[in-house]
Amino acid sequence: MSSGRHIVYFGYLGDEASEDAIVAERLAYMDGQMRWLEQLVARLADGARVLVPYVAPRKWDEAVHARIAAHGFAVDPLSVEADRHNRFEYPGFRALKALAETLPPDEPIFYCHSKGIGDLSQTKNGLFRLHSHVALAADLDAFLRDPALTRAGLFPSRYGWCWYNLFWIKAGHMARLTVEEREDRYAFEELIGDRSETQAFRGVLPLIDRLPAEVTAIEPTRWYRPPETVSPALLALYRDYAAIDAPPASL
Repeated sequence: MSSGRHIVYFGYLGDEASEDAIVAERLAYMDGQMRWLEQLVARLADGARVLVPYVAPRKWDEAVHARIAAHGFAVDPLSVEADRHNRFEYPGFRALKALAETLPPDEPIFYCHSKGIGDLSQTKNGLFRLHSHVALAADLDAFLRDPALTRAGLFPSRYGWCWYNLFWIKAGHMARLTVEEREDRYAFEELIGDRSETQAFRGVLPLIDRLPAEVTAIEPTRWYRPPETVSPALLALYRDYAAIDAPPASL
């Protein structure tokens, strides 16, 4: 990759009417996820540029910007200009598309979001940590060499999106997609796929094989149904990841 890797991390802290105590708890949770990403970025030979779109009450902007800057990340300027309403992951995908339009078509971007922030779930935070660790530690050479592969994630669906919405996507593929506000929160999970195409999984590189099957109790395959992405062993691994301070040296 000629210009290093690119990451878009979307954080939802609350709308304009959210209570200060709730926003403060969520900002601490988001800060922990950004700290995790910072540690992963530090291990990358070419580094990474991390863009952070967010939604928060406007009076919290200074504190949010300070935490983003503390990790060496960039604030998405459109987030500052936007009104502050919950539009699910629209702000993240808006920023993802805008970035994709500035990059070469084969440039990969990693998208992730503040998984679990609504209920401050440590298991979901462990999911965020594990999925981002696997994705950012993965050897992407095969992904970059194959023009037929445009997305990569731990659990591709049959229709070409990645369950849990943490994924790599090539800029050219993302730039072609239509990003608009939706009433259905799951529309943003499905946005990078195609529900009319039952073979869309062929464009997605599965990454679950980076983890030993004896650790996850999940066998690698080309695509997954939702129940096939969960096992007691994997849930235990999520909880283990939530309890540590730094990404393990090896997967």
